[in-house]
Amino acid sequence: MRKLLTLVLLLILWACQAESENPLKKISLLSPKGEIIKTTLAYTEKDSMQGLSGVKPEDFAHDQGMLFFYLADEERHFWMPDTYFDLDLFYLDHELRILDIVRKLPHYIGRSNPQLIPRARSVWSRHVLEMKSGSPIAQKLQVGDQLKWKSSLDLKMTEEKIKTELKK
Repeated sequence: MRKLLTLVLLLILWACQAESENPLKKISLLSPKGEIIKTTLAYTEKDSMQGLSGVKPEDFAHDQGMLFFYLADEERHFWMPDTYFDLDLFYLDHELRILDIVRKLPHYIGRSNPQLIPRARSVWSRHVLEMKSGSPIAQKLQVGDQLKWKSSLDLKMTEEKIKTELKK
């Protein structure tokens, strides 16, 4: 009986670890200087709409980012409802090269007055990375820099898995 309980516990722990290491949720990006950006992927409509809304500053470290991952280039529009810290937005091409940057987009707590919620200018891009404005890593990133993808799946494989998942 003890062996069975141990086996069940190990399977539960393995499943929890596998979920936390889901390559479609958490990846790392490397800056040109080799700094690691711990990144959450937002690729579903629900995740994209939620973004960093409601996330408190103490729950989002300076080496973290949220990558809005899209399957095609489009004009991207971002606004900051219910955010608790200013953000830097990095508009990226399909190879993760920085095309444009919006620095220090002001936070706005709540959603009750939509016309006051800060909005970033629209930029044609594939992906958008959001980081805290005070992040030492974010402050070093410049237009033309290329980020490197670090995950158990490469960038192309991630795109294919996301296409498959979104069709479900």
